[in-house]
Amino acid sequence: MWLVVTLTDWSTAEGIVAGLLGLPAMLFSLLAGAWSDRIDRKRMFMVWTMASLVALGGFTFVIASGVANPLLAGLAAFVIGVTVSVSPPNINAMVPLLVSPDRLMSAVALQNGAMQAAGFVSVIVAGVAIEVFGDAGGFGILTVLAALALLAMRSVTIPPDPVSTAAEETFARSVLTGVRYAWRTEPVRTLVLLSMVLGSSFSVMQIAMPRVVEEDFGLEAGSAATVMAMFGAGMFLSSVVMVSRPVGRHGWNIAVLIGVGLGGGQFALSLATGFTMAMVIMFLWGVNAGVAMTSHRTVLQASTAPEMMGRVMGLMMTGFMGGLPIGALAASLLSVVVSPASTMTIVGGATVAIASALSWRPAIVRLT
Repeated sequence: MWLVVTLTDWSTAEGIVAGLLGLPAMLFSLLAGAWSDRIDRKRMFMVWTMASLVALGGFTFVIASGVANPLLAGLAAFVIGVTVSVSPPNINAMVPLLVSPDRLMSAVALQNGAMQAAGFVSVIVAGVAIEVFGDAGGFGILTVLAALALLAMRSVTIPPDPVSTAAEETFARSVLTGVRYAWRTEPVRTLVLLSMVLGSSFSVMQIAMPRVVEEDFGLEAGSAATVMAMFGAGMFLSSVVMVSRPVGRHGWNIAVLIGVGLGGGQFALSLATGFTMAMVIMFLWGVNAGVAMTSHRTVLQASTAPEMMGRVMGLMMTGFMGGLPIGALAASLLSVVVSPASTMTIVGGATVAIASALSWRPAIVRLT
């Protein structure tokens, strides 16, 4: 997003490029999840992470050469979006294979915490790298991280999946079977729908916040990265706490912290009057999200049949990552008539209304 901010003053461009980045997740996450139910998960990860490394390294060279423009940024966003959208359903489906059912919540919380730790540290490092080395510095950091992921996965042994019927069906039929399973199974259906609402809403903040930092606060990339990183810091803290403190009322967490808290956090952030206030709100919003999303995914995976795990995780990521084009469209349309901060106000309020309608039902609130 910061690259687009530096390439053009046309605020709608951020939404277009963000949409191109998220579109592959919307199109391919379910297919990736279905494919991971059929083949070796580790090999799938290695192949697609290598593709991400090549794409990120190539675009780093394009930026460093000084020929980057909004059109090339959009093309790169789509290509990189394709390579990175394949792995999340596959990675998430590996977790239940590595731990016993009574340790699932701790494993989910630990994974969330590790991801957020990497996220907020790398966002700050990338922001500083952009200021020191230019826009290519940020993409250079991503390229290095992709290489480290490849090295880390080499030593991991993934146990075999439970017997699945996916390989016995045609690929298209196995995808359809996964969709039907998710739609007919509660609370899987509601949790997948919540994923789409939250993915769409959060993407609006990702698009609008850098512009707020630049235009309203008068600050640069490092400051924008710091604000964004505070969300990850808060989520990391609460996720780590949940590793050792089992939660018995996941339903209340989902109803209160997702139904109200995640949309409410964006609404509150839109009212921040300065850099310090924005950081505090982002941190508290992240604390809320760490508990909320641990409960969300723990319940979702515990409620999913093992042979359907890849496909359900694909649907979840279709929501979280595939919601980006929906949020990008909303941000682009609203940017024509209101400021970036007002865009977050509107979307935050709408998120509370929709997420509350989905989560404040007995089928969710009573979950343990």
